[in-house]
Amino acid sequence: MFKKLSAVLALSAAATVFAAPAPAFADGPKTPEEAAVCKAMLSSAFPGLGQAAIDAICAVQDDGTTS
Repeated sequence: MFKKLSAVLALSAAATVFAAPAPAFADGPKTPEEAAVCKAMLSSAFPGLGQAAIDAICAVQDDGTTS
């Protein structure tokens, strides 16, 4: 029961953090190095979040300038 509650709280907290209007979070990581830092931070801050969710949140974002 405690693990399930922790997972729900972790997901809620992650959604709140990434919904904040901070430019660094709004655009997501732009480089593999930024993605690695994102994954490390989320893994340590929210151990119950799950690797698939962390990978999705920390995916490198395309800046739209490549053709």
